[in-house]
Amino acid sequence: MNSTDRFFYWIGWGLTMAFLVLVVLEFYGIFALTDLGIPCAFRTATGHYCPGCGGTHAVCSLARGQLAKSFCEHAAVPCAACLLFVFLFWNTLISFCNRRKSSVKLPALHFHTAYLYWILFVILIQWIIKLILA
Repeated sequence: MNSTDRFFYWIGWGLTMAFLVLVVLEFYGIFALTDLGIPCAFRTATGHYCPGCGGTHAVCSLARGQLAKSFCEHAAVPCAACLLFVFLFWNTLISFCNRRKSSVKLPALHFHTAYLYWILFVILIQWIIKLILA
């Protein structure tokens, strides 16, 4: 892994751990993710959905294991979670395989800006659909 991959690898693990803590807190009723009470500034000012509207609900649904509901609320959230899972799983696997001096050398899965463009495209499509249906 190069330094950029390593940076995103550790950021990804940090986000994953924070998400798992929120899942546990939500599961035991210690913290409800939907009770944040912060209104969307864009929607308050314009009356229209913002590109991120539904993101918090999508994260909450994902935390409850409701993948289809999460996808309907904001498609970018489960897509980004899937990309993150593949990136973390593969790079963890290769770090263990390559460290053991095995004969099989697996290539690293590198971070590419195309992944960000893909997620931004999903966000844009989701936003346009919400504006049309509203």
